[in-house]
Amino acid sequence: MAEIMDVGGKRKCAYEQCECQVSTLEIYCSYYCSDADDQQEVELQCDCKHDPCALPEAENLRVALDKGSTL
Repeated sequence: MAEIMDVGGKRKCAYEQCECQVSTLEIYCSYYCSDADDQQEVELQCDCKHDPCALPEAENLRVALDKGSTL
């Protein structure tokens, strides 16, 4: 797969579920993404805790309720 790089020399984190941008010298944005990719974890969304991947609080609540959690 060809790398997609923006004008500033950044590219997407190598973990498929992550939305973060990293410099050309980096592969992953965090240890979380590196470990998740090494373990070949299958997730619906990255949990690296960086802004591009963070769900708003209201969205977290909706997802929890959709999964059958109770308050």
